[in-house]
Amino acid sequence: MFTLIQTIAASLGYVNLSVKLKNQIYTLLAAVGNFYLLYVAYRFFANGFPVRGSLFILAFLAIAYFCYLNIFYYFTSKKAKFDVSPKIEKVLHIQGKDPLSEQPQVKPNGGRGFIQTNGIFENEEFLPATLDISPVQSGNLQAVAKTLREIGFFTDDYAGLNDKQIFKQAQETGKEVPELPEPVALPYFAMSVNDQKLVIRGGVNQMRSVDVATVKTVGLLPAVEAAQKFDLFLATAVLTGGPAKAAARQGVVEVEHPYSLDVRIAYRKKSSDSSQKAVKDSKHEPRSHSNNDEHLSRAHKQE
Repeated sequence: MFTLIQTIAASLGYVNLSVKLKNQIYTLLAAVGNFYLLYVAYRFFANGFPVRGSLFILAFLAIAYFCYLNIFYYFTSKKAKFDVSPKIEKVLHIQGKDPLSEQPQVKPNGGRGFIQTNGIFENEEFLPATLDISPVQSGNLQAVAKTLREIGFFTDDYAGLNDKQIFKQAQETGKEVPELPEPVALPYFAMSVNDQKLVIRGGVNQMRSVDVATVKTVGLLPAVEAAQKFDLFLATAVLTGGPAKAAARQGVVEVEHPYSLDVRIAYRKKSSDSSQKAVKDSKHEPRSHSNNDEHLSRAHKQE
């Protein structure tokens, strides 16, 4: 009898069931098996072994009490009377944990570097930007991310999720679970003009900074053209992407993805002196200042 119940209970470990349903099944198995103890106690009494029979009766009553608690806990929304669990926790100094709570203790961000900007900007001053990341720049970015992980600037523990929780989340969403739950800002980042290109540098600090991306467009304008007409400011530069885990047949598998970069750029119109100089420098350009302004405002509305 007990071997059969033990086999059924062990088999449940190979089935993906919710915690509540699994504990409901365990409670029913324990209740059925408990009555077998009552039968064994009866046989001891019938054969003239009252002491042994009394011990089995005590065991039956103890298991029946815990089955009673579990039935109230897992099958109803009511609280069981005569529940001594709080007193036991108090005496043994045990901090009780709700077994039905499957919510992980998710860290609010990937580490110390999440919210970081080059100052405070108003939302209406931001414009979308697209980036070009060359193979060399991508290699630099991966090296920067590796260094930041090694020094503890951000963690790669999937926000505290274990593989079981990752598996469940991936099955429910049908998507991979990323290593970084939130973007992580680079400790140092800057933007400068280099060979008629807007280049973004980033790293652990200014001394160890490297080229990590090139700005392709700002709004609807090419980056260099936008820089000629407007003052551009790199407000944020954050790491995104990176490794992830996906649900497989027998658990989770790690999927390698490179880290990428996401930036936000703020802008303002150049002063009149700067604008006149920019117009002189770009006499042969077909676009007018007003057209550029219109492109930027249109991109801002699309954002």
